[in-house]
Amino acid sequence: METLSQVINKRDTFNDFLALIPEIPAEFKDRIGAARALWNTMTITRQRQIYYEVRKMLREGEKINPNPYFLINDCHPQPTNWNGRPGINSLIKSKKMVIAKYNGSWGSYTLDEAKLYEMTDVKPLN
Repeated sequence: METLSQVINKRDTFNDFLALIPEIPAEFKDRIGAARALWNTMTITRQRQIYYEVRKMLREGEKINPNPYFLINDCHPQPTNWNGRPGINSLIKSKKMVIAKYNGSWGSYTLDEAKLYEMTDVKPLN
């Protein structure tokens, strides 16, 4: 599985995104063009966020929409604020963590997510 850094470095992610969908049923094959058009209206940062979110969903065993257009359109990724969450202590031992501002609020995030979501006022936590 790719690292978040590898995802961030991608330039053209649509084909990689499409490859995440285990099997596109025949009735949704005609939606690939519309999905590509929708994808191309988004910034590269938003594309990377959606790509990362779908990968995370698959890794966690969640079902994803096999219609590529709706998978993109209905995906609204948000970074995980680890403030007060169970597991933060072990996460601090295994990943670089930061305090950062996202959408005007401070929180504790992994450094990778701070980069992916272009957070501001990033300060090292560990």
